[in-house]
Amino acid sequence: MGVIKFLVPRREWVAADAVERAYMAGLDEIPWRTRAEWNATGLDVRRAESDSGNFFIPYAVQGYGELMLSTASLMERERPYHLDVEIARGTLNRLLNQISVWRGMGMAIGPDVMAATTGAREHLSWAATRQEDEASTDRARAATRGALDAMTLLSSAFVEQALAARHQQAGKLSTLLGINLSGLSASNPLAAQIASTFNTALVPLTWREIEINQGKPDFSLGDQQIDWCRANGLKICGGPLLQIDKWSLPDWMYMWGEGDEESFRSCVAEHIEAVVSHFRGKVQLWQCAAGLNLNNEFEHAEEERLRLAVLTIETIRRVDPRSPVVLTIDQPWGSFMSREDYDLSPLHFADALVRAELGLSGIGLSINAGYAPEGTEPRDLIEFARQLDRWSTLGLPLLVTLCVPSASGPDPQAHRGIRALNYAEAVSAETQRAWSEKLLGVLLAKQPVQGIIWNQLLDSQPHAFPHGGLIDAHGRTKPILGLLESLRRQHLV
Repeated sequence: MGVIKFLVPRREWVAADAVERAYMAGLDEIPWRTRAEWNATGLDVRRAESDSGNFFIPYAVQGYGELMLSTASLMERERPYHLDVEIARGTLNRLLNQISVWRGMGMAIGPDVMAATTGAREHLSWAATRQEDEASTDRARAATRGALDAMTLLSSAFVEQALAARHQQAGKLSTLLGINLSGLSASNPLAAQIASTFNTALVPLTWREIEINQGKPDFSLGDQQIDWCRANGLKICGGPLLQIDKWSLPDWMYMWGEGDEESFRSCVAEHIEAVVSHFRGKVQLWQCAAGLNLNNEFEHAEEERLRLAVLTIETIRRVDPRSPVVLTIDQPWGSFMSREDYDLSPLHFADALVRAELGLSGIGLSINAGYAPEGTEPRDLIEFARQLDRWSTLGLPLLVTLCVPSASGPDPQAHRGIRALNYAEAVSAETQRAWSEKLLGVLLAKQPVQGIIWNQLLDSQPHAFPHGGLIDAHGRTKPILGLLESLRRQHLV
């Protein structure tokens, strides 16, 4: 086990729970088991490897709120690193690398991007060469903010140029823009606006709601939602058909506890066959499973979770050989690997299924941005773009399920213990809209992203992600709904 030490001159600028969420990763970007601890002057970071690596930590930046930022690759040494300087160095390094990549692809890099980049370089040069000076912390943080300013400008330019090129080639895009219909009834006064905003709907078909009593499935809710979708001309994505948590499985499934994996698999197969048989011909896309890359309450080993993924895909293919099948991966950055033992990163888990040639049609990525745990840490736009590029190497279309909070305080209807993070200095419905506009632009600009589904509709009913809906707890629409409506009119068929 190796130790990397950091000086942290302004500890008050680091979030109280930052060390619990911090981790290190190697050149392959796979997180290592990591334990960060405060000492008298800063941080001791212990990891399972002794190789050089990047340190990731939630880091507050003026004008941006809290972002998961990283250092450049650091080798182990006795002398502590200056955290603020290394965060600035890592952020600027990622910016320069992305400029090089996009310029090499023919993208025009504007003078505003280069001016912000130059300013960040000057601040970092001063801070890196005068680390004993008290002002080095302020200059390093100015470098980080300057690099993030440049990233925002660079990302905006990329989105504008990439979307222009895509529209020139194909006119309006065929990208699916969907909403999770959980909790929506046709009698909701906002149902018509929802139908006009989206071209696709995700009908959850949650096992817990379908089969409260074993052997007595009730498909009435799914029938109602699918009939509503068809009446309004929406494409239908059904699922996830398997999600192993207490909010998705019926209570009677818990009789098949640890060690009775064969019975568990048998129940899964019977359920999926029944659902697909009932809705075959009405659903255009099946989301076979979600979150199987994560440990679960049944303590299924990775091999068993892969086996369950194979089972879901093969069962759907047998009953409905024509409709596409997507498997959704949760927390694609894999930061959870720093706290629990895993052999397979999220990307490697999906890759194993793709290589098995089971007939998987696409990969879903659950990016609930601005939440922890069971969500995605707030990250800058360049990092989101890079992550999409990594997943596109699998050679399959990507379906992104997305959610962003509109507040950071308590949410009485949020039932999973997930909390909203401060991805902006003051999280609000306006910052939800503004931040989502930038992120959605990146998603639409990336050709491998063939579908985007907003993961939560109503804040007034029990839900997973605090303040993540399009309609607030009082039944009022948030600005994010207007944004999605505008993006549909401007870019999509």
